[in-house]
Amino acid sequence: MLQFSDVHHMPTRSWLLRRRQLLFLARSSGGMRITRNALRQLAVLTPEQLNNPGSSLLCAYVRTEKGLRIAGFSLALNYGKDACIVIVRPLYRGRRLGARLLSAQLEQLHRLTCSVAADNIASLKTCFRAGLVANEMTTGPTGKPTLIFRGELSEDKQTAEEGGMLCQNLS
Repeated sequence: MLQFSDVHHMPTRSWLLRRRQLLFLARSSGGMRITRNALRQLAVLTPEQLNNPGSSLLCAYVRTEKGLRIAGFSLALNYGKDACIVIVRPLYRGRRLGARLLSAQLEQLHRLTCSVAADNIASLKTCFRAGLVANEMTTGPTGKPTLIFRGELSEDKQTAEEGGMLCQNLS
């Protein structure tokens, strides 16, 4: 069973360990698709930054014989304008976990922006499955054509979800 949890209000020591785990996961499972700037932002990320409006770090866990293991995570800074990262371990790909992480970010933040290189088919599918819409094209940091995805919850959906849980169990 998959569990999502919002990462915030962690003691500094716990945060440093968690950040190291996430950086290792991003480097080992990012498939050379994560930009240097995005990795740098994750490397210097502080708990205080996560408390800024429009910032969120969600982790998806699976229960294994050795306890909970991070299956993937998503980081959004400034509603995704400064950073929108989704990483899923290869073992858990193909289960739409990335789309569920992005959808959970959208539900939590109520609006989200993500930039995806046009040749990154898996990430493009993830954004579309999460309900984001590509409405702009630009040149990305690597010089490739890049689609800008945006999503926004309607007022009705926001009102219905006010007071919702930060920790969700999704199966």
